[in-house]
Amino acid sequence: MEIAVSSIAYLGKPVEEFVSSCEKNEFVPEFSSGMPYRPDMEEIFLRSPFKKKYAHNYFPAPEFPFVLNLASADKDIRKKSIEHCIKGMQLSERADAPFFSAHAGFCIDPKPDELGQQLTKAKNLDRASHWPIFIDSVWEVLKRTKETGLSFLVENNVLAKMNLYEDGTNPLLCVESWEMQKFIKDINDQRAGLLLDTAHVKVSALTLGFDQKKLFEELAPYVKCVHHSDNEGEFDNNMSITTDYWFLPLMDNFKKCLHVVEVKKINETEIERQIELLKNTAK
Repeated sequence: MEIAVSSIAYLGKPVEEFVSSCEKNEFVPEFSSGMPYRPDMEEIFLRSPFKKKYAHNYFPAPEFPFVLNLASADKDIRKKSIEHCIKGMQLSERADAPFFSAHAGFCIDPKPDELGQQLTKAKNLDRASHWPIFIDSVWEVLKRTKETGLSFLVENNVLAKMNLYEDGTNPLLCVESWEMQKFIKDINDQRAGLLLDTAHVKVSALTLGFDQKKLFEELAPYVKCVHHSDNEGEFDNNMSITTDYWFLPLMDNFKKCLHVVEVKKINETEIERQIELLKNTAK
C-alpha cells in the first residue's frame, strides 16, 4: 500500500524544506494547493529526487490567483480551469505519475479568500445548468490529454452547514454518492476516476445526513486515491487522525489506492505517526 504526504503538512514553509524533509524521511510527496506562486515551481517539482511524486489540484499555483472551477458559467474562469488541469496532467506525465487530481466544480464562483469560509450565496441559483458545463470541461481535459494515458481524478467537495442554502440547495457538485456515480456514468471514460477526501465526507455527511461509510462502499470501484485527515464534523480543518479515526475499518477495502496524509502543519514525527497508523490498520 502506497502512502504519500501532502505539502499541506508543510504549509507556510518553503518548497525546498518540503522536498528536503520528504527526501530525508523517504516520504512520497504530493505537491498540492496552498503553495505560493513561483516561476520555478514546475522545475522544482520535476527535478525533485523522488521515484514517485504527485501533483494535486491548484498546483502549480498560477501567477494571477483564481478559484479553479470546472463548472463555472464564467467562460474565462472555466477556460483557466481547463488549461490548469491540462497542464497538471502533462506535468504529471513528465513525472511518471499515473494521474492528476482536481476538485469537482462549483455552481457559484467563490473568491480565492472565501475558500474554507462561508461562501457568498447566489440569487436564483440554477444548479442544473452547471452540470453539463462540468461534464464538458472534464471531457475536454480528457480529450486534450489522451496521449498521456493518465487518469484524471475528481475530488469530492465538502459541504459545511453554513454553505447549504435555506431551501436545501447545495451549490457544490459531487458531494453525495449518487452525484459522483452520475459523474462516472456521464463521463463514460475509463480514464476518469475519483479521489475521495475522508474529511470532506465527514463534514458533508453531518450537513446532509447521509451514511459516510456507505458512500465509500458504493464508490469503491471508482476510487483511485484517498485523502486522510479528521475534524469534528462541522469544518474541514485538516486535523490529525487518531486510533479512533472513523475510516480505519475501511482501509482493507482500498489497498490498491494511493493514500495521502493531508494533515495541516505537522512535524516529521507526527507525519510518521500518521503513516504508521494507516499502514498498521490495513492487514
